[in-house]
Amino acid sequence: MRKRSTTKGEMPFLDHLEELRWRIIWSLVALVLGAVVGFYLLQRFDVFALLKEPISPYLPEGKLFITRPTDAFIITLKLAVVLGGVLASPVIFAQIWRFLSPALYEHERRYIIPALIAGLGLFLAGALMAYLWVLPAVFRILYGFRIGDIEWIITADAYFGLATQIILAFGIMFQLPIVMVLLCTLGLVQPRTFRKQRPIAVVLGAVVAAMLTPPDVVSMMMMMAPLMVLYEVGILVSSILLRRGATRRIGA
Repeated sequence: MRKRSTTKGEMPFLDHLEELRWRIIWSLVALVLGAVVGFYLLQRFDVFALLKEPISPYLPEGKLFITRPTDAFIITLKLAVVLGGVLASPVIFAQIWRFLSPALYEHERRYIIPALIAGLGLFLAGALMAYLWVLPAVFRILYGFRIGDIEWIITADAYFGLATQIILAFGIMFQLPIVMVLLCTLGLVQPRTFRKQRPIAVVLGAVVAAMLTPPDVVSMMMMMAPLMVLYEVGILVSSILLRRGATRRIGA
């Protein structure tokens, strides 16, 4: 890896590309190792039973089904990659931080570390909310739309894909206040701008909820409602920081 230039902290463009290449390589290595560990954890512990819990009351005989011989392996591999991404996230964030931190002033760096810690906490909060509340509510509502004597036959691939999608979507969605606070703290956006753009935020929230959730109104509304709450939380926290003068110091 090439060393950083010490002249005014600047690097030539090609050195930036070389640095970026190495950061991507180390992140991919961490992801692969995390996937290997995730695969072992899936084999060692009954993670599938834990993920299946939200839909268990609505399954015939409490079982999920597969329709192809390779489904069990492919499902395990997909979940191992997702779990590996979660396990490797500290390394990936560290690589991103080491690449971006030289471009930040010292007073700007002080806000990044707390933001990353808060972002991790909010991701876990969003994932737990999806697992404990959203998934059971979605299946409870959808189960009520049965027609006549039709029985559910849910495949493992369909369920685990849906559950993983919703859990990750809520974890990502909960990063919204962090992004808003950082934009305001760095002086790029004012809280009053977010207040004026509420109608646009509602439309964008609906679009994002439709993109990140399965194609049904129930999941979309269950994501859009907390998304709007998080938007208001971002405005509130940004306003508090503005009154304390944090954004003025950063903007200077």
